[in-house]
Amino acid sequence: MQAGGDSDLLPFCIEQPWLFHHLVKNVYFCILIINAMKKQSLSIILLTMSLICTMTQCTPPQEQQPEEPMTTELKPFNVQEEFQKNGFTFFTENLILCSGDTASNNAMTIGWGAIGNYLGHERPAVTVYVAPARFTWEFMERYPRFTVMQFDDPEVARYMGSHSGRDGDKAAALGLHVAYTEHGTPYYQEASMVIECETMTAWHQTEADFRNNTPREFYDGFEAGVHTVYIGEVIAAWRR
Repeated sequence: MQAGGDSDLLPFCIEQPWLFHHLVKNVYFCILIINAMKKQSLSIILLTMSLICTMTQCTPPQEQQPEEPMTTELKPFNVQEEFQKNGFTFFTENLILCSGDTASNNAMTIGWGAIGNYLGHERPAVTVYVAPARFTWEFMERYPRFTVMQFDDPEVARYMGSHSGRDGDKAAALGLHVAYTEHGTPYYQEASMVIECETMTAWHQTEADFRNNTPREFYDGFEAGVHTVYIGEVIAAWRR
């Protein structure tokens, strides 16, 4: 080592606090050993050496890796390539239907529906059913687009399904925040998945359309009326 080389040790130690602390401990324990040897106490010497072995490890402290933050931003995805839900059970998973524009909109819980394609293999579609007595039906009839949203909190679907937008702002009551797609279609920022659709076909069913007893029995005494079928082309989708 060149003369004067030791003068670089102190600044280096100061820049590396763990090394400086290690050197100080070693000096301290060396003093203890010397004192123990002067007293000729074997037990003290052995105890001191044991402490040195267990307490002085010349390794830098491991830096804790910061935890990756939870993904809270809705990100676009391709429903035909990346949709992984079971289409037969998807509509049982706390889904909300919303329609309107930036001036007026309403949402409701839906428990029925279908996903697949319509009028082309490369045209993904979502089918929803809305009874004429529902407030959202008026929006589905008036506006060209709608969103289907999924929520992790089942309370959203429970409340939306048991209250009418005619009686108050359901979104505000739940603390939901309305946002809009580039087309002006409303959705709620708290949703875990949003599928935006443009209505291609609306079918106003009547009893004359029933082919077996299942719909006849269901609608017998059903005061909300026979559901209108809306088939929407998926034009965008986001999820967390």
